[in-house]
Amino acid sequence: MSIATLSFKTVCVSLILMVFFMTMGCAATPPKPEGTLPVTSIPPATASPAPPPTPDSGQSADNVQLSGNVYGLSTDPLRGIDIIVFSVSSPSQASAVDLTRMEIVFSATGSDPVTLTRGLRSTTGTFTATRGGNTVTTLHPGDLVEISFPVKTVAGGSTVTIELRPQGRAVVPITRTVPAMISSTNVLE
Repeated sequence: MSIATLSFKTVCVSLILMVFFMTMGCAATPPKPEGTLPVTSIPPATASPAPPPTPDSGQSADNVQLSGNVYGLSTDPLRGIDIIVFSVSSPSQASAVDLTRMEIVFSATGSDPVTLTRGLRSTTGTFTATRGGNTVTTLHPGDLVEISFPVKTVAGGSTVTIELRPQGRAVVPITRTVPAMISSTNVLE
């Protein structure tokens, strides 16, 4: 598969996600007619206030988190999916994550696990990390980074497991199922 095809698919998935989020923001509930509102008394708080956040030691499981769906793209829907795409983020209080030192372990039903490292081109042994279409090497707090990598063809109905392994941090396990009926873009459930 050419880089142009992969880039085109990445842009298409990004556009689909953007339209989805914009549509969700526009689908607000219409305002209700004005009238009197009942007054409800709120009991006094009895819990002590939460302590202020402490600086992140880099060991918290929330340093890298899945943001949104996991997609399986297919260049030949009759055979299965052959590209995985998803986004990750990092909370605002977390420290930056060095994506050049992160590994991803991918496995599917009936196949051996494959360990991927960050690369500049998509191969079956590397993943790409981009933000706004630009390659990135670091996941900063508050960022949303798209991860993409090709896989050996995975048939419909298969279970896939993805483990994000940022160095020195907790492993983030993701398990999804490929839909039985495959199209060019599929949400893995």
